[in-house]
Amino acid sequence: MTLLHEAVEQKKFDIRMLDRNLVRGLVSDDEAKVNLASLPDDADLADYIAIESFWDDSTNADA
Repeated sequence: MTLLHEAVEQKKFDIRMLDRNLVRGLVSDDEAKVNLASLPDDADLADYIAIESFWDDSTNADA
């Protein structure tokens, strides 16, 4: 049971779970703000691509 508890604790601030945890009172607004502020800014590591690069040349994108 300890492994399940540890897994749940690790996901407490996961963006997919945060709203639910806030509503249920498992996480306070202040805790969420502190956690968000502690995350690193990795924007410089992002790769930006144009959506057009996924279109097939034979497909008319304007249609």
